Amino acid sequence: MRNRMEICRIIVLTSIVWMMIDVIMLFYFLDTSSVKFVSIFVFSKFRKNQTSFAKGGPGEMGSPVNIDPAFEKERAEKFLLNQFNLMASDMISVNRSLPDYRSSKCRESSYRYKNMQFPTVSVIIVFHNEAWSTLLRTLHSLINRSPIYLIKEIILVDDLSDRPYLKKPLGAYIYRLPVAVNLIHLPERSGLIRARLEGAKVAKGKVLVFLDAHVETTEGWLEPLLSRIQEDRKRIVAPIIDVISDDTFEYITASESTWGGFNWQLNFRWYQVPSREMERRNHDRASPIQTPTIAGGLFAVDRQFFYDIGSYDEGMVVWGGENLEISFRAWMCGGSLEIHPCSRVGHVFRKQTPYTFPGGTSYVIYHNAARTAEVWMDEYKYFFYNISPAARGVDFGDVTKRKILRENLQCNSFRWYLENIYPEAPIPKDFLSLGKIINPFTKKCMEIDHQKTLKANQCHNFGGMVPNLGFSKNEKFFQAKILRHRSSSKCLEIIAFEKIELADCDYNRDLQKWELEGLKL
Repeated sequence: MRNRMEICRIIVLTSIVWMMIDVIMLFYFLDTSSVKFVSIFVFSKFRKNQTSFAKGGPGEMGSPVNIDPAFEKERAEKFLLNQFNLMASDMISVNRSLPDYRSSKCRESSYRYKNMQFPTVSVIIVFHNEAWSTLLRTLHSLINRSPIYLIKEIILVDDLSDRPYLKKPLGAYIYRLPVAVNLIHLPERSGLIRARLEGAKVAKGKVLVFLDAHVETTEGWLEPLLSRIQEDRKRIVAPIIDVISDDTFEYITASESTWGGFNWQLNFRWYQVPSREMERRNHDRASPIQTPTIAGGLFAVDRQFFYDIGSYDEGMVVWGGENLEISFRAWMCGGSLEIHPCSRVGHVFRKQTPYTFPGGTSYVIYHNAARTAEVWMDEYKYFFYNISPAARGVDFGDVTKRKILRENLQCNSFRWYLENIYPEAPIPKDFLSLGKIINPFTKKCMEIDHQKTLKANQCHNFGGMVPNLGFSKNEKFFQAKILRHRSSSKCLEIIAFEKIELADCDYNRDLQKWELEGLKL
C-alpha cells in the first residue's frame, strides 16, 4: 500500500514538473521582439471546449484599428514585412470577436445542421514568413467558430520560412491547442501549389479545407460547406470571401451576388451573378451559387474526389492560375463548383505580394496559364495566346500526363463548358479569325472601348478585341476586304481617323478596307 502511494506521488510530481517546463518553454519561446500582443490565457478555456473571446480592445467586432500618426514611421517600416499593417494586426487579440454576418435566411437554415452527421475535416494552411498575429488569429478563429469535433486536424505547411518565431515558438504554441495540429517544415521553397499537395498527402480527414494563413472564419462558416459535399461528394464548395483591410484590419463584408469568372488573359475576376443563375436559385439568398470558377485560396473538397480528378497540376510553379485549372477540370470532368452564401471567411487582401517569384512574376503567371490553356481550352487557347503574346515564348513544360488524365476521365470539351457552364464568358464560341483587324491605309487597328464603341486606334496587344458583330462572310468580303454588316448591308468605315461607323459600301474606298490577321484570304 505504501509503495503504491509513493508511486502515485512520483507520478503526480513528475506531471507537475513537466507541466511547469512546458509553461516555461512556452513563455520563453513567445518572448521575441516581434511578438508583443499575443494572448495565451485562452489555453485553459480551450481545454474546456468553450468559445473564448477577449473583451474590449482594438479591432473588436471587426472594427478598424487606426494607428496614431506619431507612430507612422514604425507603421510604414513594419508594413513592408508582410505588405499589410502589422502594427494594427499585433494590437488586435488573436481571439477578436466578429458579428454574425449571415443573413437571416442563413441563420434560420442553420438549425437543420444540428442533427446532421458531417464528415471530418483536415484544414490545410500553407505559409511563408507569415506574421505571427495573423497566423494565430487564423488558428484561433478556426477553433472558436468551428465545431471542434469536426476538425480532425489542422495541417500547417511552412514553405521554408526564415523567421525564427515560425520554428520552435510556433511548435510550442500549437502544442497547447485543443485540436491536433501537424506542423510540416518543407526543406526547400515549393510554392503554394506544391506545398498544399504536401499537406494533402498526410491529411486524414474525409474533407480537405484549404485556407490561406491570414483569414478569419465567422460564425457557422463550416457546416454549409460540409453539407453540400455530403449531399454530393463531387462538389467543390467555397465560402463568400469577405475583405479584411490590409490597412486597418476592418472586416468588410463582400456581396452575396458575385461569382467567379475570367478574362482573355486567364485572370480570375469577380462578376455579377447573371439573372439566369438567380432564377435557378429562385432568388433564395441562402441557396448556393453555381459558379464557373473559384478564387482558389479558400475552398472545401472531398479528399478522394480531389485525387480522383487529379488534385493540383504539379507542373505549375509557386501560385497563380491553379484556381482556373481546377475550375475547368472540375466542371468538365463531372464535378461542380459552388459558392455558399451562408459561409463567410474574411481574407486580408494585399495590394501586392511581399514575396519574389523564381524567374519573375511574368514567367510564373504565363507558365501556369499556358499549362491550363494547353490542357483544357482546346482551340480556344488561341484567345489567350493572341491577347497575351508574351506567353508564347514561355516554356510551360511537359503536359503529357495532364492530357492523359483528361482523356482517362473522359472530360467534356471546353466548348461544352462555355455553352453549359459559362455562356456569359467573354470568349465567343464561334469565330472567324483571331488577331488584329487592321486598316492597311491608316495602319490602325479596330478595337472596342469601355463603352462598347468601335474605334480605330494604334495597334497594340492589350485587349479591346472585337467579338462577332454579325459581319457577312461572303465572296465579296474575301475579295475586297470589306466588312459588310449583314442586317443593314452597310460597311465599316473609319471616320476622322478614329471613329468607326457604318457607311454605304464603296469597294474602292481605302478607309473601308480591312485585313484580318490570321485569316487566310
